[in-house]
Amino acid sequence: MMRLKGKLALLGLCLVLLLSCAAGAQAGSARESAAELRVRLDALLGEHALLAVFAMQKRYDGVADYQQAAVLLGKNSERLAATLRSTYGEEAAKTFEPLWSSYVEALLNYAQAAAAGEETARTQAANGLEAYDKELALFWARLLPDLGAAGLEEGTKRHTDLMLQAFDAYTDKNDAAAYKAMREAYANAVASADLLAAGMAAQSPDRFDASGMKTRKADLRAALGRLLGEHALTAAFAMQKSIAGASDFDQAAAALNRNAEDLAAAVASVYGETAGASFHTAWTSRTRYILDYAKAAASKDESARTIAAGNLEKAQAELAQFFADANPQHGGKPELLNGLSTQIRQMTKALDHSALGEYAAAYERMETAYAQMSLLADLLAQEISDQYPDRFPDAPASVQKTVTMQIGVKELTVNGQTIRMDVSPTLRGGVVYIPLRVVAEAAGATVTWDAATSTTRLAWGGNQASFPVGLDQAEVNGRKKSAGGAPTVMQDGRVMVPIDILGEATGWKAELGKDNGSIRLTTTVEERF
Repeated sequence: MMRLKGKLALLGLCLVLLLSCAAGAQAGSARESAAELRVRLDALLGEHALLAVFAMQKRYDGVADYQQAAVLLGKNSERLAATLRSTYGEEAAKTFEPLWSSYVEALLNYAQAAAAGEETARTQAANGLEAYDKELALFWARLLPDLGAAGLEEGTKRHTDLMLQAFDAYTDKNDAAAYKAMREAYANAVASADLLAAGMAAQSPDRFDASGMKTRKADLRAALGRLLGEHALTAAFAMQKSIAGASDFDQAAAALNRNAEDLAAAVASVYGETAGASFHTAWTSRTRYILDYAKAAASKDESARTIAAGNLEKAQAELAQFFADANPQHGGKPELLNGLSTQIRQMTKALDHSALGEYAAAYERMETAYAQMSLLADLLAQEISDQYPDRFPDAPASVQKTVTMQIGVKELTVNGQTIRMDVSPTLRGGVVYIPLRVVAEAAGATVTWDAATSTTRLAWGGNQASFPVGLDQAEVNGRKKSAGGAPTVMQDGRVMVPIDILGEATGWKAELGKDNGSIRLTTTVEERF
């Protein structure tokens, strides 16, 4: 079985086609909000990731509603093309649609080959996806040279890799791994959409107004949209799994619960841990009643279905009241209750249609339920930012981070707060090494580990850097940075990086004490949600 490594395969295509056709488009006089572009791309590319995973599952299983799943995936592609058309003209859309559709079809062909047990065809489909990734990276690098060709190719491959990981685990009956990779694919697609939107705004400031894009308010809106959107589609498919009595239902439900935990954590970051726990209780009750409704529909138990529907109405009211209490000056309980009720009606009607085999109507409702979550995220983010304008300003807020350490000491301080480390900074061959993850996170970066390539990746302020273990170089926004012969290493299970290459790669100011082994890193970062 051949598996690709990859990252946000299709996302590059958006930018390539958008920008390549911009000269011939009928541009309006007013600039488009880059924050709105971010929201739109997040929703579309996140939807694509989940729909593609489920469509591949359905093609593999040969279920009756596979065609409707594929149709909904195709409609997502059409909406992406419409986004291009509205901003960059007809020619961009005409170029984009067949290329994007070819990629989607290659994913489904991979699933079909797996279903038929045709390993040669499966390998051919995987090779086709890999070639497509490279083609996208070349287009994107030509038009966005600041992002770097190597980084773009790595990015396009990562998306494909996660999609195939989710599918291959599903075919191997490793449902826990399948749904873990599915969630990663969704989060990766949305994060990549953020980067694309930022790149587009920077590339074309005459076309996009980026003034409100990198703010805590914008991050709040994006975070809520990502989590609520994931909930909507994951819940819809978990309900379908319940109707079908599928063996992976428990893992689908578990993925839904993990989404609820993430959503509660976001709420807690605004209102505090106690409020986050209260929200989690209310939201998981709503989720449980959704699945109760699915179980009743599957068994055609009308009494149980009526009870579940009533419980859902109560759960919606409790959630609306929660936010009305949390935002006493700006909480729009009637509006929020109406939005929650509208969204859940679409989901339950989708389930009713699925139970009756009315798949076209079911997927139409599902599509609407997903779109409704974006509107709810808008409403909630606006209420919260109105309630706390100082915490969620319209302008970016910056904060200086100062990280201090000592060679041989397993502690660091960041702006005076002490953090315990597993390993201490050390001196190796005259080079000062520091633990990469804990230091980078303390400085405000997001850190991920790619086990397949033994590479640590950092993201901060629209920048990306990677540090492969064993190599004396880093890659920053697609460009190589030399460490002068000092490689990144593993020590006691932690990645250690030479302080000089970290400073050069990130732009963070690094200072070493002459006699006492002290280390000081200073950076100014945008405060993020």
